[in-house]
Amino acid sequence: MDYDTDLWMKIPDSWEETPWKGPKQWGRYMAEAWWGDSDFEPSRRDLKGLAATLQASAEQFPRSHPGFDVYLHLPDPRFMPLPVYVAAIEADGDREESLRELVTTDDPALVEKPVVEDFTTEALGTGLRSLRYTQTEEDRTIVAGVRYAWRSEEAGCDVVVIVAAPDPRRVLGAMDDVDAFVGRISLTARSG
Repeated sequence: MDYDTDLWMKIPDSWEETPWKGPKQWGRYMAEAWWGDSDFEPSRRDLKGLAATLQASAEQFPRSHPGFDVYLHLPDPRFMPLPVYVAAIEADGDREESLRELVTTDDPALVEKPVVEDFTTEALGTGLRSLRYTQTEEDRTIVAGVRYAWRSEEAGCDVVVIVAAPDPRRVLGAMDDVDAFVGRISLTARSG
């Protein structure tokens, strides 16, 4: 997938074919690169802090949605990375019902009815985007989320993008970048 590498980084699906031995080495490398490309002069503590955060992100975020690719939105090395999960899943059932279910779900933790609207990209056509708020059971933290879904009849799959964080300002502040990011998603034809 083509994306703006000044704003986004992809967590590797596996470490086997990468130059890194695992999340710790990747986190260190990416922290140095991110701080190096910024307009800020990091302290040793800044570098170590971001490296530890990226390592933890690489270890934990993929477990939230197994089988999804995980991208981190990080426009500033001082921010908390925002995970964005992307997957193509086998299409099943009625298009409208499936897409609505993928973006809203009957989540008992929903605080209010999600805002659902059409969202169109050049490559995927018109799908749905929802803005939703849920609340954690443990400490009643409000979690903001944005979900996108499209159906590709030709590929026989639904494309799903999930964004969520316990910091609504972080999610809402990233919406333009996330919209631009998902606007670049396309499906590639797979050979037999």
